[in-house]
Amino acid sequence: MRRVFRLMGGKRVVEREVDDEIAFHLEMRARKLMKQGLSPEDAQREALRQFGDLRSVRERCVTTDQEREWTVRRTNYLTELRQDVWQALRVLRNNPGFAITVIVMLALGIGANTAIFTLVDAILLRTLPVRDPQELVTIGDPSRTSSFSYNNGPQTSLISYPLYRDLRADTSVVHGLLASGMAGRMNVTVDSTDQEPERARGRFVSGNYFATLGIRAVVGRTFDSSADETIGGTPEATISYAYWMRRFHGNRSVVGHTIRVNGNPLTIVGVTLESFTGEIVGTPTDIWLPVTMVDAVNPNSRVLPDRNAHFLLLIGRRRAGVSLAAASDAITAQMRRLLGEHLNKETSPEDLKTLPVFVSDGSRGLSRVRATFGVPLLTLMAGVGVLLLIVCANVANLLLARSVARAREMTVRVAIGAGRFRIVRQLLTEALVLALLGAAGGLALAWYGSRLLLTLASNGPETMPVSVRLDLPVLGFTVLASVLAVALFGLAPALSASRVDLASAMRGHARSVTSGGGGRRGMRFSLGQLLIAGQVALSLVLLVGSALLVRSLQQIQRADTGLDRDHLLIVDLDKTARSYNGERTANLTRDLTEHIARIPGVQAVSFSENGIFSGSESATSLQVTGFVARTADDSTANFDHLGPGYVRAIGGHLLQGREFGAEDVAGSERVAMINQSMAAHYFGEGSALGRYLRFDDSIAVRIVGVVGDIRDHSLDGSPLRRFYVPYLQPLYGEPGGLVLEVRTSGDPALAQLPVRAAVRAVDPLLPVDDASPLSVLIAQSIQAERVLARVSTGFGFLALLLASLGLYGVLTYAITRRTGEIGLRVALGAQRSTVVRMVLGDALRLVVVGALIGAPLAIGGAQLLRSQLHGIDAIDPVAIVVAVAVLLTSAFAAALVPAMRASKVDPLTALREE
Repeated sequence: MRRVFRLMGGKRVVEREVDDEIAFHLEMRARKLMKQGLSPEDAQREALRQFGDLRSVRERCVTTDQEREWTVRRTNYLTELRQDVWQALRVLRNNPGFAITVIVMLALGIGANTAIFTLVDAILLRTLPVRDPQELVTIGDPSRTSSFSYNNGPQTSLISYPLYRDLRADTSVVHGLLASGMAGRMNVTVDSTDQEPERARGRFVSGNYFATLGIRAVVGRTFDSSADETIGGTPEATISYAYWMRRFHGNRSVVGHTIRVNGNPLTIVGVTLESFTGEIVGTPTDIWLPVTMVDAVNPNSRVLPDRNAHFLLLIGRRRAGVSLAAASDAITAQMRRLLGEHLNKETSPEDLKTLPVFVSDGSRGLSRVRATFGVPLLTLMAGVGVLLLIVCANVANLLLARSVARAREMTVRVAIGAGRFRIVRQLLTEALVLALLGAAGGLALAWYGSRLLLTLASNGPETMPVSVRLDLPVLGFTVLASVLAVALFGLAPALSASRVDLASAMRGHARSVTSGGGGRRGMRFSLGQLLIAGQVALSLVLLVGSALLVRSLQQIQRADTGLDRDHLLIVDLDKTARSYNGERTANLTRDLTEHIARIPGVQAVSFSENGIFSGSESATSLQVTGFVARTADDSTANFDHLGPGYVRAIGGHLLQGREFGAEDVAGSERVAMINQSMAAHYFGEGSALGRYLRFDDSIAVRIVGVVGDIRDHSLDGSPLRRFYVPYLQPLYGEPGGLVLEVRTSGDPALAQLPVRAAVRAVDPLLPVDDASPLSVLIAQSIQAERVLARVSTGFGFLALLLASLGLYGVLTYAITRRTGEIGLRVALGAQRSTVVRMVLGDALRLVVVGALIGAPLAIGGAQLLRSQLHGIDAIDPVAIVVAVAVLLTSAFAAALVPAMRASKVDPLTALREE
């Protein structure tokens, strides 16, 4: 029995009891020996000898008792936990309205958090499904996944093929360096019976691409490093599993099948694993081609031998023991050394010392989507975190109000011997059950919500190709959010409900059986007030943030573009598919403009290489006589190739000189136009007309016109320096793109079909990649801002609704507890309007306290949003006033109903109940 009573004690108790028991046995043995005639000293020694090794016996006893103690504790805990869970389910079943309300609230809070985290995990956190992704390192700007830049100055955000070969030769810190670059326009003909080629997502990669990443083929093989040995000599392709299933229906005979890419035959040698869609997050690849086939597939370009043609991003593996910082330092030094060996005259060795080199962790791959939506997603993650706090505060208020109805139950539990810890554990178990049920509903909402967000973030009818799934990280986050929610909304009500006043209970005052529950405002009501003030404060933070983002979106949408944004149709053509160049290009552009100009409603038409809001850009370095460059950036500018009458066609403003005409063709004097920002940078207050721009010391271009700044690539930031040269008088070889700019008198969307018909009339086989009104392209360019404004506004109004419901509930609860007081006031002559003012005054005080707490939080949150704001300051008076006005209006509406109900209290009924 001593051992039984010893159980459930601490380790020190067990050790003390074991020592007492050993001493007892020794004493009894010594007494027995003394009765046999031994002296006390001899009896003690003989007892110790017969007992054996005292230390080992003691350790065995302590260990055995501790194991039994833990076994009993675990058994008791599991038994009590099972009882608590069943009790919680019974309580919730008997109160379905309360349970459903709480579960729905928690499902909204947890589901919103899980939905955003699902996208954060897919875009920002998830590593590539390749071998040892933690070893990967990228060279180049990982967001420029589909970019091409022709620049005769030093370039590090993109890598040229010759520079890649030089970097690959040094394997001291990085080995297996692979190259990956845009495939440009890929028109694929799978079958000879196909009437029109299909568009596929392609990628030019080095031969060691698959070996470095550790990707094997499920059918056939992947091409290997032998593909890099001969330029244009390896017409092979590896296709993705998804493309294999979609286009070839999983037919294993696809290996050896010949397809045509831009008219060039290539043989499919294998299919990758289903799990691998490429190294670019958000843009799965259909076909991989050897980078040595770039010039063969795009015959109008010769980029492989050109050090000024930058289109590659690099990925390698760090050698064992080499940290990312050490690899970055070594690669930076190597890049600057190699670039220094091929400097032009305008770039000094000193400029290379400050030239940034892009080296980063490559475990998460490359991604333009990450660069676009990374900060907005983190902003939304913070927003839904605040929303979850509001949900928890609301649920805590509901639990506090409900604890009054369970006061007698708590009294009975205490009266029959339940301790406070046992009651708290029971109530926390109920909260945990509610949280888990809410999490289950939240997962369903997250599945739908994450896909809805992808739809909102997409630029077209197709959803953004990002894999969102409820994997282990997402499930772990959901469980963590549920546990955190229990700690936030369950602990305070449990502690409050467990403070039972037995004396009051014995007197039968049901409203006073828990501490703080008297007719006056005790601790429970004060806690409820505090929670409501907190909800108001957090709601103000979300409302101010959403108001700022909406105001920012409005400002960026109203930005002056310098062109006619409402009447332009942008038509993107794929002339490379038909191998247009030289004189054939001149005839094509002439015929296209003539046919389209005859369409009713078309006011003007011209063409360019890069287009407007197309995502394509060109830049180069230049020299201006009389201008001294202080940095390498001073000698660079963006440029485009334009057709005749381009400025008039887009509704731009010609400030000085003339624009290009039909006479500006190959063989005539080289001319250029520059924008206003470029004129101010290089010529100050002087005239730019007649001055010359020089390129590569061999090309001199005379400036014949100055045009107003045009925002043709981004609505954000200051206009960039930009110059223009005639399309038929190219600066660096044949222009690769052909984009038509068509200005109409009415809705440009109505001109889409006639323009397509005109293109078919000129060349029935010329692919039209896209034909969209400029307003649609502009909206797509600010898609991240639109998504952020919309979703944050939704979160703000949801928080406002929850805060209003919380305020309504607390006031209703307070009126219920003050029914006697209100009845007495009315009986003594108080007017109903006085009662209404009293209740509204209580509500207003809560809102004011919450607003005072939330104001500095909102200002601090606005500072964190500074990078997401365009055209407004972080402290915008309009946004703050609107947020406060909406908050006060909703609070007044939430408080008005309880106030009117309080004014209708019957004094006789109220006094009789008291």
